[in-house]
Amino acid sequence: MNKDHHTYHENLLHWIWKNHHLNHQQLCTVDDQDIIVHNPGNHNKSDGPDFTNAEITIGKLRWYGDIEIHWQLSDWKTHHHHRDQNFNKVILHIVYEDTDQTVRRADGTDIPTLCISTFLSRPLQTFIKQYRRQPQLPCAGNLSFISKNAFSQQLEKAHKEYFEQKINDLMEFYDPSLPPSKAWKKMFTIGLFDGLGISHNRLQMQKLAATLSTEIDRMDNLSALRQRAIAFSGINGSKNSTINWNRKGCRPANHPKPRIKQGSDMLWYIHTLPFEDWLHKDPPKLWKNMENSITTTPTLGQQRSAILFGTVFLPALYSLGNLFYSDQLKNRSWVMWRTHRVSLPKSLIRILQATEIPAHTYAQKLGTIYQLRSYCYPKQCQKCKVFKSAISS
Repeated sequence: MNKDHHTYHENLLHWIWKNHHLNHQQLCTVDDQDIIVHNPGNHNKSDGPDFTNAEITIGKLRWYGDIEIHWQLSDWKTHHHHRDQNFNKVILHIVYEDTDQTVRRADGTDIPTLCISTFLSRPLQTFIKQYRRQPQLPCAGNLSFISKNAFSQQLEKAHKEYFEQKINDLMEFYDPSLPPSKAWKKMFTIGLFDGLGISHNRLQMQKLAATLSTEIDRMDNLSALRQRAIAFSGINGSKNSTINWNRKGCRPANHPKPRIKQGSDMLWYIHTLPFEDWLHKDPPKLWKNMENSITTTPTLGQQRSAILFGTVFLPALYSLGNLFYSDQLKNRSWVMWRTHRVSLPKSLIRILQATEIPAHTYAQKLGTIYQLRSYCYPKQCQKCKVFKSAISS
């Protein structure tokens, strides 16, 4: 292995134990005592043993207690379980690596050990070997079990989940104390400012948007709004500002000052457009008009515009359809999301280029971002259709 084994998540091993993906007819401890699993226990996602209230027979004795799972036997001491009284109820220590040793509880008593590597199906063994070589993306390379169809299905699943997440993210900005139309406009505005603040000034832009949304009704024109935005932001060095901007590492186009001006122009467009238009007008045209309302230099930029259209505008329209019971608007937003294409950074999708999957299936889909962040990078293989296709082959 090219990485320390402690960097590997144990989620996959937990999934194997919880879902009985072992040859239970031949299970035995490393010292050849037969094991019968009556109940694998309750998966514990907080501190303490991995599974609680398990029920198993080891040899001739029936045990009730906890289960702890590691990749290697040495992890027991590495994680200091041998000194932790909370692990004194562990009745079985499960490891992946082959070993002829056992571990001890804090009270000094030995714990039986089950090594599961030889009790797995051949496809699962193959997958785990690749997982340990390349845990970030074990389905990369020229493995025979790669299923392009499964990948496409998984990416569609991730694409849908990402849309749902963006809708939920936006609703965090919804203020139920306001009339629905104003609450939606405020939510939409904060979402746009948040997107303009990526990645160094998101919270700062959210704070500015929330304040401007509260004051917008008192503004007579766009010029007044811009002046207020600059003054409140303190971007020109005002000592009265409570916003601390991060300028380090920002490319010129992402510097706070031009983003504040762009956000102000978009807010003015949202404020002055008749609310009925959001419900009934053509969405792409609405977005194009809002984009054209930005008269500052530099402009929004084609890539940032495409990202905001997908991650803010379409989820906001879907939320609007929810608020005003418009299935037509919801369906329209979802269809546009499914077909929306964005040029993703090459650095982001480089890991997928190691697979045999055609680039056109993932290179321009926002769901690819969710797939990598929610499945691949955190090593949640057990939740992925590609993994399930692999172990069933």
